[in-house]
Amino acid sequence: MVHEEALLAVEVPPDGWLARPVNALLAPHLEAMSARLSRTEGLTAAERDVVDRAGREHLGFSAQRKLNRVLLLELHAAALEERLDAADSEGRWSQFLDRACTPEFHAHLRRRYPPLLDRLATVGRLQSQAVLRLVDRFVADREALAALPGRPRGALKRLRLGEGDTHRGGQTVALLELEEGSVLYKPRCLRVDRALDGMLERLLMLDPRGTRIRVPEVLVRPGYGWAEFVEHRPCEGEAELARFYRNLGHWLGVMRLLGGTDLHSENLIANGPVPVVVDVESLFMPDPPMPLSGRGLAVDRAAKAIRGTVLRTGLLPMRSAGPGLGGLDISAAGSLPGQQPFMSVPTIVGGGTDGARLEMTLLERPRLKNHPSAEPVLARYWPQVVEGFRELTARLKSLDAQGELRPLLEPFAGAVVRRILRPTQTYAELQRMLWHPASLHDARGANARARDVMRRNAEVAPGAPSSLPAIDEEIADLCSGDTPVFTVPVSRSLLDATVTAWRSVDVGLEELTIQGALVSAYLNEQALPPRVAVPSTPSRRERLDSRRRSQLSGLMRRVCDAAVRGPDGSVTWISPVLAEFGWAVRPLSADLYSGQGGVAVCLAQYQHEVRHGRAEPVEDLAETLGGALAVLRATEDRVTVKQPGGFSGLASQVWIWSTLHDLDAVPGALERACERAAALTPELLDEDRLLEVLGGVAGVIVPLLNLVDQTGEAKWLDIAAHAGQRLEDTARSVAGDARWATSMFKEPIGGFAHGTMGIGWALARLGLSAAGSPADRRRWRALAERAFDFVEGLYRPETGTWLDGRRPEAMDQLTTWCHGSTGIGLAAADLFARTGTPRYLDLFQRARTAGVREGFGWTHTLCHGDLGLWELLEAGRRLAPDPQGPDREVLDAEVLSSLEARGPVTGHARDAFSPGLMTGLGGVIHTLLRMHPEGGLASPLLLGRAPGVDRGAP
Repeated sequence: MVHEEALLAVEVPPDGWLARPVNALLAPHLEAMSARLSRTEGLTAAERDVVDRAGREHLGFSAQRKLNRVLLLELHAAALEERLDAADSEGRWSQFLDRACTPEFHAHLRRRYPPLLDRLATVGRLQSQAVLRLVDRFVADREALAALPGRPRGALKRLRLGEGDTHRGGQTVALLELEEGSVLYKPRCLRVDRALDGMLERLLMLDPRGTRIRVPEVLVRPGYGWAEFVEHRPCEGEAELARFYRNLGHWLGVMRLLGGTDLHSENLIANGPVPVVVDVESLFMPDPPMPLSGRGLAVDRAAKAIRGTVLRTGLLPMRSAGPGLGGLDISAAGSLPGQQPFMSVPTIVGGGTDGARLEMTLLERPRLKNHPSAEPVLARYWPQVVEGFRELTARLKSLDAQGELRPLLEPFAGAVVRRILRPTQTYAELQRMLWHPASLHDARGANARARDVMRRNAEVAPGAPSSLPAIDEEIADLCSGDTPVFTVPVSRSLLDATVTAWRSVDVGLEELTIQGALVSAYLNEQALPPRVAVPSTPSRRERLDSRRRSQLSGLMRRVCDAAVRGPDGSVTWISPVLAEFGWAVRPLSADLYSGQGGVAVCLAQYQHEVRHGRAEPVEDLAETLGGALAVLRATEDRVTVKQPGGFSGLASQVWIWSTLHDLDAVPGALERACERAAALTPELLDEDRLLEVLGGVAGVIVPLLNLVDQTGEAKWLDIAAHAGQRLEDTARSVAGDARWATSMFKEPIGGFAHGTMGIGWALARLGLSAAGSPADRRRWRALAERAFDFVEGLYRPETGTWLDGRRPEAMDQLTTWCHGSTGIGLAAADLFARTGTPRYLDLFQRARTAGVREGFGWTHTLCHGDLGLWELLEAGRRLAPDPQGPDREVLDAEVLSSLEARGPVTGHARDAFSPGLMTGLGGVIHTLLRMHPEGGLASPLLLGRAPGVDRGAP
């Protein structure tokens, strides 16, 4: 579990629009602080001024964030009641500020918001006392600070308070800049930092201190201490970069042993090749028991295994789904520039006028100091991260075998560590609620709502406080301006339990988790790690079918062996999956793209081909398919899906069950498909802003048209027509074309999965169906043609490819299904086969030429690799044979020879196991099955059906 102290909403500009009235309310505490400072011995007059300015700024900023809503509400009330009579908006603002500084206004606040002034007095008293406590400690310890690296000494020149959340009576980390050097003040026990420094010294004694992982040196005092200030320094050259990422792997190994958490991007500083962890208070965190998911015991086993891996450290990339943080990666290894969604934060708009208000504003997360270069390329160094983890873990295992590991941890005994029982962002949202004007007007009701929220949070976050007394203490902290904090002393029994738990480490699972988590540093398909071609593989054409069968059975055996099985017969897999906010390592979700549904289809297709003698039997296949289907049903029933799309949304579930029905894989599959289709309500479609085929409303159309063919029920045409209307309503036009900006891409792009080509294809398919009226269908076909006009405008004859709108400056435009010419060509081939329109044939032929020119040798995936190209060239072989193009034997030999030489290479996940249909081994199995000349399996690339597939036994 990680916390997000740097991400609390910033509701004021640095100077503060409402500073005057807030400072008037804080005046007694600010004056008391100044008076106490004037009597403090051991500070010069200039140093007192430094502290006084810093304290006033810190208290003022903290109070403004809590009072903005109240003061803006009062501004608007005064304007509506015509109590502001200046001639212009700016004058009325000034009038309000003058009025808000008066005793009469303060009395009004006390009447309307009874707890407000008492709470504010508590904040002012606690935070000013915390400043004075810091000063007393600095005066007492200033001579001793010179023992720290950099020898900080001399006069205090600058004080930066609020370097983190406030805890325990307004205390916060602070940076003191002295005449020579800087030092960090930390109001917590630093014995754990000293113990970790000593452990690393002994563990890595053979590595030079300037290149090994470390923590800042500390000066320990009772209940507080001082820490070395670590400068950020980029790496110089490739050797230092490689060492940095290997050191990240070392940290993973250390923190896996110590049960470390909270290694987010602000807790690590890149100092050349050394990633220095600057805050290590959250160690020896036990894994809390989790309630059963209801999705099957296999899912619960898989989830428990993942929770115990290095993923819990917070160091590895992980997309947050918390309130206000959707999709943000705050990890120390991740947080890549350009790969973060904008944060939605409340900001004062119209300040300086009587129209000032709070609005949600999208802001880019600022760059931090956790990266070793200005433009980090994490994907290039994944092997170093894994190797570092493997190396350090082997070293720890060797020490344990010699009986030296447990003694290495003894200095931690008695140190105090933090337990993060709720995410800090949850506290931030609750604090914002408790200080809202409505809550201040009815504090009793607000506290009851807060208790309810925290009780319900404890149900889904085991370990979080659930008793009413503990929750009330948390609420009291939030009302006094603090973020609750929980600590525990490190006992010897806790150290024993830590080592015992570590001994059960599954190195293979840990490495899979590392590989898979690193994928999530990149935002979905929005930006991919660089594609690197491998040396060409000699293609062998002999014994193609026997080689195909051999590869198939081996891959299917691998998928079955990798399954996590529950005692209830349920089956799932651990893998990187494409979740709502990006890639994540977890038990499979229900979708087609990388989830359980796609794997189930793959298993059912293999079983179908075995029945017809086109694939070799594999032991446990039937049991694996049955267990996977049980988990799929339970996941669909219990996990809400917000996206409607055809590959990662609800419509993908429709396609999955429709396909399982065609394969005669499970009784009741068609009825299940209809149940999932019924969840595609008009309201859900109207709320969709993704629009695309993969996750958005365009992906609804073809699965529903398939369902009409299977059931004969025209009601599914009405939902498909509604999807078409949604696409009509959201289309944009430039010079007569049609294009779509989506919630993923603010500027329209042209590819199939996420762009205008896929949307145009879906509209064209709708226009060729029986949906709507003849006029509707003509309109949809016309809109599709305008979409293809936009795609045509992206074509570059000089390169023979289409411009990739995500990276228009790139020279190597991808030839993939998701964004490039493969997806464009497949869609064009489908429409040409249905209409015979020459435009579609021309479009397809150019796409095929691009694919042939780039050739094979990338990855073995349907989405963005060789297997998508195989599908395109096979479609061309059937549709419009090209004497210059490769024949079927050549295509099959290319794929088989590559698999035999390299093994399956699954793109994003690198060496991480991925059974997914579009992104992993499932797609390899699917393509090898489709290679049989008598097969008729449906391809997921266009969400198709295979009407000619033979059902039942031969």
